[in-house]
Amino acid sequence: MMSKHILYICKSCNTQSNEEKNHKQSEGLCLFNQLQLLHQNWSKNSELEIQSVDCLWACGHPCVVAFSGADKFTYLLMDLPLSESAVALLQLSELYLDSNDGVIPWNKFPKVLKSDTVARIPSFSISKPNL
Repeated sequence: MMSKHILYICKSCNTQSNEEKNHKQSEGLCLFNQLQLLHQNWSKNSELEIQSVDCLWACGHPCVVAFSGADKFTYLLMDLPLSESAVALLQLSELYLDSNDGVIPWNKFPKVLKSDTVARIPSFSISKPNL
């Protein structure tokens, strides 16, 4: 059985001030809800789990998400525009799922997800120390 891939969404991410936050849902939670709706009818929904997390510690760069899979690079994406990101994240998910090691060429990233705040982090199995 193939292990599941996970798309983590920071549910506390918000670009609004604290006053505005108290009166409506966070942008991170809105993004999570958008993704949940789209994910239901997505062809590869059995291969990707979408999870909300309390915080990804990138509060100065909302909305924040992370892709993770066994023996694959993890991607951390920040500063995502709420209105355009859900569909683009599922497009990127397709590339991530189809990749053996999680490497996605930069020119394949959907344009809306290309920002200066993207990190690719090696998995434990990829990053073995040189002795």
